Amino acid sequence: MFNELDTVTLTEPIPLESIFQVPDESPLLESDNQGDGLRPGDVGTIVHSYPGRDAFIVEFVEPGGYTVALVDVLPSQIRPATDEDLANDRFFQQTAV
Repeated sequence: MFNELDTVTLTEPIPLESIFQVPDESPLLESDNQGDGLRPGDVGTIVHSYPGRDAFIVEFVEPGGYTVALVDVLPSQIRPATDEDLANDRFFQQTAV
Protein backbone atom coordinates (compact mmCIF):
# COMPACT_ATOMS: atom_id res chain seq x y z
CA MET A 1 0.00 0.00 0.00
CA PHE A 2 1.18 3.51 -0.73
CA ASN A 3 1.59 6.32 1.80
CA GLU A 4 2.08 10.07 1.63
CA LEU A 5 5.68 11.03 0.81
CA ASP A 6 6.39 7.72 -0.93
CA THR A 7 8.42 8.10 -4.11
CA VAL A 8 6.61 6.40 -6.98
CA THR A 9 7.00 5.72 -10.69
CA LEU A 10 4.22 5.98 -13.26
CA THR A 11 3.32 2.73 -14.99
CA GLU A 12 1.13 4.28 -17.69
CA PRO A 13 0.96 7.61 -19.53
CA ILE A 14 -1.17 10.48 -18.26
CA PRO A 15 -2.16 12.91 -21.01
CA LEU A 16 -1.60 16.62 -20.49
CA GLU A 17 -5.34 17.32 -20.45
CA SER A 18 -5.76 14.92 -17.47
CA ILE A 19 -3.21 16.75 -15.31
CA PHE A 20 -4.92 19.18 -12.94
CA GLN A 21 -1.97 21.51 -12.32
CA VAL A 22 0.84 22.30 -14.73
CA PRO A 23 2.78 25.47 -13.80
CA ASP A 24 3.57 27.91 -16.61
CA GLU A 25 7.31 27.12 -16.35
CA SER A 26 6.81 23.33 -16.49
CA PRO A 27 8.95 21.46 -19.04
CA LEU A 28 5.74 19.69 -20.08
CA LEU A 29 4.75 22.95 -21.81
CA GLU A 30 7.99 23.32 -23.77
CA SER A 31 7.52 22.99 -27.53
CA ASP A 32 9.32 19.62 -27.76
CA ASN A 33 7.19 18.13 -24.94
CA GLN A 34 3.88 19.90 -25.46
CA GLY A 35 0.98 17.51 -25.55
CA ASP A 36 2.96 14.56 -24.23
CA GLY A 37 1.90 14.79 -20.61
CA LEU A 38 3.51 12.39 -18.18
CA ARG A 39 5.10 9.14 -19.35
CA PRO A 40 5.64 5.71 -17.84
CA GLY A 41 8.87 5.91 -15.83
CA ASP A 42 8.32 9.49 -14.63
CA VAL A 43 9.09 9.72 -10.91
CA GLY A 44 7.04 11.66 -8.37
CA THR A 45 6.10 11.89 -4.70
CA ILE A 46 2.71 11.19 -3.18
CA VAL A 47 1.64 14.44 -1.52
CA HIS A 48 -1.94 13.48 -0.63
CA SER A 49 -3.91 10.29 -0.07
CA TYR A 50 -7.65 10.35 -0.65
CA PRO A 51 -9.86 8.60 1.93
CA GLY A 52 -9.45 4.85 1.68
CA ARG A 53 -6.26 5.37 -0.37
CA ASP A 54 -8.30 4.75 -3.50
CA ALA A 55 -6.38 7.55 -5.27
CA PHE A 56 -3.44 9.87 -4.64
CA ILE A 57 -2.13 13.25 -5.66
CA VAL A 58 1.42 12.88 -6.97
CA GLU A 59 3.80 15.80 -7.48
CA PHE A 60 6.49 15.61 -10.13
CA VAL A 61 9.40 18.02 -9.65
CA GLU A 62 12.68 19.10 -11.20
CA PRO A 63 15.86 18.82 -9.10
CA GLY A 64 15.61 22.47 -8.01
CA GLY A 65 12.26 21.71 -6.43
CA TYR A 66 10.16 23.36 -9.14
CA THR A 67 6.87 21.59 -9.74
CA VAL A 68 6.47 19.95 -13.16
CA ALA A 69 2.92 18.68 -12.53
CA LEU A 70 0.38 17.67 -9.90
CA VAL A 71 -1.89 14.81 -10.91
CA ASP A 72 -4.45 12.43 -9.46
CA VAL A 73 -3.46 8.79 -9.90
CA LEU A 74 -4.94 5.43 -9.05
CA PRO A 75 -2.86 2.78 -7.26
CA SER A 76 -2.81 0.78 -10.51
CA GLN A 77 -1.02 3.67 -12.28
CA ILE A 78 2.02 3.73 -9.98
CA ARG A 79 4.61 1.48 -8.37
CA PRO A 80 7.33 2.12 -5.79
CA ALA A 81 10.30 3.92 -7.36
CA THR A 82 13.62 2.11 -7.61
CA ASP A 83 17.16 3.50 -7.65
CA GLU A 84 17.20 2.86 -11.41
CA ASP A 85 14.03 4.94 -11.84
CA LEU A 86 15.61 7.81 -9.94
CA ALA A 87 18.82 7.61 -11.98
CA ASN A 88 16.84 7.76 -15.24
CA ASP A 89 14.24 10.37 -14.26
CA ARG A 90 13.70 12.50 -17.39
CA PHE A 91 13.07 15.75 -15.50
CA PHE A 92 16.37 15.38 -13.66
CA GLN A 93 18.16 14.56 -16.92
CA GLN A 94 16.68 17.62 -18.69
CA THR A 95 18.01 20.04 -16.10
CA ALA A 96 21.26 18.37 -15.06
CA VAL A 97 24.39 20.28 -16.02
